[in-house]
Amino acid sequence: MPALQTLLSTGRRERSSADHIATLFTYFGVPVKVQGDLPVAPLCALSHGLDVQSGWWLCVDPVHLLVDRDQLYLSAYRELALSQPEADALVTELNKIYAEDGWLFSAASPQRWLLRLPQPLALSTTPTEQALGQRVGAVLPQGKDAMAWQRVMTEVQMILHASPVNERRAGQGKKAVNGLWFWGGGSLGEAVTDSGWGHVIASDCLSRGLARLHGVSMEEPSSTTLATLSQPEPSVLWVDDSLQSPLPIAELFEQLECQRFTPLLAMVQGGELAKLVIDFPGVGRWTVDRAALSGWRGWRGRWWRRRKPLAELLKRH
Repeated sequence: MPALQTLLSTGRRERSSADHIATLFTYFGVPVKVQGDLPVAPLCALSHGLDVQSGWWLCVDPVHLLVDRDQLYLSAYRELALSQPEADALVTELNKIYAEDGWLFSAASPQRWLLRLPQPLALSTTPTEQALGQRVGAVLPQGKDAMAWQRVMTEVQMILHASPVNERRAGQGKKAVNGLWFWGGGSLGEAVTDSGWGHVIASDCLSRGLARLHGVSMEEPSSTTLATLSQPEPSVLWVDDSLQSPLPIAELFEQLECQRFTPLLAMVQGGELAKLVIDFPGVGRWTVDRAALSGWRGWRGRWWRRRKPLAELLKRH
């Protein structure tokens, strides 16, 4: 990936937030708590046009739980390839049971459901992506209401086990949706400040919810994304979730190099972008401008300035 290697070699490196969720909140000027959940769920609900002015929200991700000897593991999430009709049917079954408690499940997408509760919960949770592959007992919700909520999670497993949806999936040789992972609880009650962004390009619900909350225009990534970056916007945030692609890793990296980093390098060199910031959450953040790239051509032959291997550049500090 020579273009990415050039950008990172010439860029000024700084520390980045620990994970992509904290990174997004930081970029929008939202304080990141040391303890407790960030309100991902109400922002995802906002991005899907749901009314978030009332209630307390949780992200609900359909998952597959695997029993290995005497341990239970969270083994699959995106790989379930759940369809929207399947998600809608499962949510309907859950709402029939829990509606009398004032709960409302919504299948915002096949992979990301949402739950509105009438009262807040005292919970500290682990995002699904961080819990994958972990022993469930080690990443269960913590806090004052944790024990009661763990009983709810067990009850939900029993409901899903008896669902006709899972019976059909078993007949098709697919993994069952035998659990739900709850995380990112909260509500939107805090005042909103100017984020400083002129435009947001993103497909994930958290980024789009943050943009909507701050009144920032947004669009889905497309073939015209690079053209958008060259427009006279004060600043554009592009949240690229290409690494979630099911493509083989070598093919994915080749695609990122050709479709992302090579044209971005050319845009900085040509003056179309005054400044480019590349942030790999948990690894580092690099700031590149035309002056740095111009200087690179003058001293790139000096042995102490030679480009480092990409693997070295991307080491966590």
